[in-house]
Amino acid sequence: MTGSTMVEIQCPHCEEEIELPDDGSGLFDCPHCEEEFSYGGDEIYAPTFVNRIQLFMSMGMKIGLAIIAIAVITFIGFLIFSDDGGMYGGIWVFIPAGICAIGIPIVVISFFIRGYQLNWEV
Repeated sequence: MTGSTMVEIQCPHCEEEIELPDDGSGLFDCPHCEEEFSYGGDEIYAPTFVNRIQLFMSMGMKIGLAIIAIAVITFIGFLIFSDDGGMYGGIWVFIPAGICAIGIPIVVISFFIRGYQLNWEV
């Protein structure tokens, strides 16, 4: 007779009883409160919203987003204060675009580096 043994645990969110496979590990959804938690053997971990945000907010991501914010503020400033007169009236658009050309790759590269650090398959 083959079959997997089940183990009963309490949900770390609602404290209701949940049956999981004894050899199972990973992320599970509680059938009662539908919140996500991690289970692996004797270890139960319930990631909070703050923990999930911190997974993505590496130093490179913060720097890249700050550079993009500077580009947006520069664009809005030029939009408000430009007179669009003369021969070089629309050339100001290239300044915030150049700043974004620096910030966006930093964000993307930081995202993939963080994924690699967390052993994601990319």
